[in-house]
Amino acid sequence: MHPALVGQSCSQCAKARRQFRFIRSPSFIYSRSSTMSNLGNLTSKVMLASISISVWGARRFDGKVTSEIEEAHRAKGIGRFNKRLLPDHCPSYKKVQAIANRFRAHFYNNTLEYEQRGSRLLPTRVYMALADRARGYKNEFDRAVSIFMTDYQNLKDQARIELNGLFNEDDYPSAAQLNTKFAMKMSVLPFPDASQFGIDVPPDVLAEIRHDIDEHVRRSVELANRDLIGRLYEAVKNMAERLGSANTVRIDVATQVKEMCALLPQLNFTDDPMLTHVLDQARKHLAVHSGVDLKESPVLRSQVAEKATEIEHLMASFMGGGPRIAFGADGGELPTQAHRCVR
Repeated sequence: MHPALVGQSCSQCAKARRQFRFIRSPSFIYSRSSTMSNLGNLTSKVMLASISISVWGARRFDGKVTSEIEEAHRAKGIGRFNKRLLPDHCPSYKKVQAIANRFRAHFYNNTLEYEQRGSRLLPTRVYMALADRARGYKNEFDRAVSIFMTDYQNLKDQARIELNGLFNEDDYPSAAQLNTKFAMKMSVLPFPDASQFGIDVPPDVLAEIRHDIDEHVRRSVELANRDLIGRLYEAVKNMAERLGSANTVRIDVATQVKEMCALLPQLNFTDDPMLTHVLDQARKHLAVHSGVDLKESPVLRSQVAEKATEIEHLMASFMGGGPRIAFGADGGELPTQAHRCVR
């Protein structure tokens, strides 16, 4: 029980409870009076973002070889033979692929899940940093593509040797065609805002559409917050398991939690109190320790493992339907119906 309530009567406890906001699970992890009461305010804090990345596949279906394999095995429809059009050793092409993969990973890491496929939620507080990184990746990508285009003819000549009788000039695009097969772009759109939506329909129809938009916003915020707490949960769970393992602890044991504690507050565009509290706990009790200290001190390792497990269970209760918990302004846990008053 919160120390401020020890020795108080049931009526005093009840009065104290009304001063604090309860956080429920699993469908909503918001306080009653916070984020969802002002949807218009939320829509100014987040936008929709998507990326479009194109890289030439450098593979081609070979119907002739597929037919030969089917005939040799006396079986139809058993597979498709897709041949590689470039040599196995092709660093310039693989660099283009690597940059595309890094940008995609960075984009997903710095945005939140959204229910419409192809789009992500991008908090405005991280937009400038992400846009700057996107421009950097685009410049790096374009340079790598330019180098690959310079290598293209030589790579075709090498492929002619490696493919032997399977080489077919018609499988290869011209240089002009090939250049159009590489692209990288990030796009943003405004997040839906019912108050700004107006079309020429009867008032009752417009009201219904606006209501649907508000419901969409609520679901989107819920999904985004689940994404946030799910990421931290996996990081803390992994840390607890590694610290509690009999195997030798590596110095990167705390790296993932440190990264999440640095990133997730920036993505918490709702300033949700539950998320804020859990992040504060992880930062205060887990992220402050270095991997070297945890590796060298069995006592510290045991203490931090225990705390990581406690935080993991706290998050699991909200993700899986555990008891509700209340937090006051100082972040301290307050009594719920599951607590008894101490008289």
